[in-house]
Amino acid sequence: MLKIVIITPIRNEEKFIKSTLECMVNQTVLPHKWIIVNDGSTDKTEKIIKNFIKNFSFIEYIYIPDRGYRKPAKGVIEAFYEGFKKIGDINYDIIAKFDADLKFPSNTLEKIIEAFENDSHLGITGGTRYEKKDNRENWKIVYVPEGFVGGPYKFYRKKCFNDIGGLIKRAGWDGVDSIKANMRGWSTGELRSLNIYHLKSTGTALGEGRKSASEKYGNVSYYMGGYIWYFILRVIVRSLLARKMEVGVYMIKGYLRAKKNNEPRETLEFRRYLKRKQRQNILYWFKVALRIKI
Repeated sequence: MLKIVIITPIRNEEKFIKSTLECMVNQTVLPHKWIIVNDGSTDKTEKIIKNFIKNFSFIEYIYIPDRGYRKPAKGVIEAFYEGFKKIGDINYDIIAKFDADLKFPSNTLEKIIEAFENDSHLGITGGTRYEKKDNRENWKIVYVPEGFVGGPYKFYRKKCFNDIGGLIKRAGWDGVDSIKANMRGWSTGELRSLNIYHLKSTGTALGEGRKSASEKYGNVSYYMGGYIWYFILRVIVRSLLARKMEVGVYMIKGYLRAKKNNEPRETLEFRRYLKRKQRQNILYWFKVALRIKI
């Protein structure tokens, strides 16, 4: 059976970490190693983790001193690589970046392993993400481009991870990885039969609200270098999904600011391939738009 190593960067997740811990230790197939990297939490996160993991030898805990502020996206990947250093000579087949605010079924890792075993070309996968629709137990699916896997949980075949050069340390890492994998012949995408519940919706982390998250998306779109018309389509879809037009305004603002500052972009080869993928995805996004209830 394929062996999984999971790395979980975490910062101030006292509200959700227990759910993730309980789901993980109750898996039908346990990870070979689970490395939890506490990125300077100032709440009760550390206490909860230490009290919980005493009886689980496959869990390793690391603490990074608090830097005093959040580093959206970049900080998460830096913490991930602190955990990556601890893998050492461990023999594994699959590596995962897995958040600490998730609720998932007991056969999650079993299904992930099965997917990789059944498809030798599968490079990156994960479940289908659901987030809270309101303050009650109403969940909504998070629509993503075909071939994309949500950033909160990503499982990489080891060879694919090495082929793409690992994860870039900037916002957009969770989109760049899939495109690079596809460019190298790997298939990627979410498992429709596996639902994973994201307990803290994207853009709601302390220090990052809707404005910051939307502007970051615009910045990432400029960095990745796809079609401008595709970006505008995404602006419309995301605004409709959020039922807030300011989401689109902030996205455009982030894009234009990056363009004005002449910020670095991905390679020309990458941008050409991304545009090809976007042309293929256009029908998918029209179908998504038709499902939205205004």
